[in-house]
Amino acid sequence: MANPEHLRLVCLPEWSRWRSENPRIIPDFVDADLSDMHLEGVDLSRAALTRARLRATNLRGANLANAVVEGAVFTGTILDGADCSGVHLDLLELRECSLKGAVLTGATFRGTDLTGCDLRGATMTQVNLEGAILDRADLSEADLAGALLRGAHLTGAKLVGAKLRSAILEGVDLSGNDLSGADFEGAYALRVQLADTTLVDAKFRGTNLREANFLRANLLRADFEGAVMTHATLTGANLEEARLVNCDAQVADFREAILLNTVLDNAQLAAAQLQGQDLRAPKLGRVSFVRANLSGAVLTKLTLRTYRFEQARLEGADLREANLESANFEGANLATANLRGARMRQCNLSSAAAVDADLSGCDLILANLRGADFTRADLRFSHLVGADCTRTVFKWADLRNADLTKAAVVRARFWGARVGASKLPAAALHWKLVLGLVAAFVASRRKREDRLHKEQQRRVRDTAKLVRSLEERDPRLRRQPPARPARRD
Repeated sequence: MANPEHLRLVCLPEWSRWRSENPRIIPDFVDADLSDMHLEGVDLSRAALTRARLRATNLRGANLANAVVEGAVFTGTILDGADCSGVHLDLLELRECSLKGAVLTGATFRGTDLTGCDLRGATMTQVNLEGAILDRADLSEADLAGALLRGAHLTGAKLVGAKLRSAILEGVDLSGNDLSGADFEGAYALRVQLADTTLVDAKFRGTNLREANFLRANLLRADFEGAVMTHATLTGANLEEARLVNCDAQVADFREAILLNTVLDNAQLAAAQLQGQDLRAPKLGRVSFVRANLSGAVLTKLTLRTYRFEQARLEGADLREANLESANFEGANLATANLRGARMRQCNLSSAAAVDADLSGCDLILANLRGADFTRADLRFSHLVGADCTRTVFKWADLRNADLTKAAVVRARFWGARVGASKLPAAALHWKLVLGLVAAFVASRRKREDRLHKEQQRRVRDTAKLVRSLEERDPRLRRQPPARPARRD
């Protein structure tokens, strides 16, 4: 039971003097009913408030540091500006409490129900909120640096301008919440759920966002410098003017994301999903596209010198007039890609697949094309001077007016290629003769097939004319119209 003398003094001005005169005595409010009382600024540090009833109690500015509140009832309690540092509030119910500007440093709220609480501007550094319920809580401008939020529920919570530096947010679901201006620097946010979340001007510097879900999130001007975003989902996210500098976004999914004026500098985008993206919209710095999916992507006229595209998927990509000098496309898939007029001098295209690609007018001087497949590719007016075409496949390719002077064509295959007016090295001149003979044979065969086709058409016309003549002379040979089905009454 509570100490009657303590209950009498706590509401009087003498309480402060009594606490200063008796610093070693622990105030005893065990099982006390302090509901609806006005205890603003009261010193209750280290007090025993076990099972105390504090419903709608006004404790604004009170000192509850290291108080024992096991089993206490805080529903609707006003704790604005109160010092609750080091208090263990585990498994308690604090629904609809007001804790604006409260100091909660080192406090624990494991499994605590904080539904609808007002925690604006509260100091919650190193707070343990594991499994806490913070639905509809207002944590705007709250300082949650180093806080543990693993397993916390934050449905409908507001965290505008919240400071979550070095916080543990592993697996936390923040979907649909407003976190504009929130600071996640150095946070551990593995598999954090941020779908449809507002994160305008949010800071993720050095944050671990591996497997994070940013589906359709608003990341306008968000800062991801130094962040780890491997396997993150950014499908449909708004990354306009966001900064992805020195970040690791390997295997991240950027499909349908808005990348207008996004800064992509020194970013690792290996195996990232970027199909259909217009990469002229972001501000591209030094980026790695190794194994990235760039199918249908637009890179027209971009300067991509020495960029890495090894094993990247570029089917149907638009790279017209791009500067790709010394870029590495080893093993890349460039099928049906448009590279017309691109500068690809000294490019590495070894083992690349460029079937049906358009490389007309390309500068491929001294390029490495060893083992590349240019089947049916358009290489008209392209410059392959000094290129290494060892074992390169040019089957059915169009090489008219192409310049392969000094090119290495050992075991290259030109079967069916069109080489009219092209400049071939001496080692490939026999192909010109062979292809000329083949072309003549194909042309002769085509003429014969055309002649036979015309003869067949003439025969069909003559036969039809003869049949009509016979039908006119003998009515029995005329075709009878199909019988109509019997009508049902």
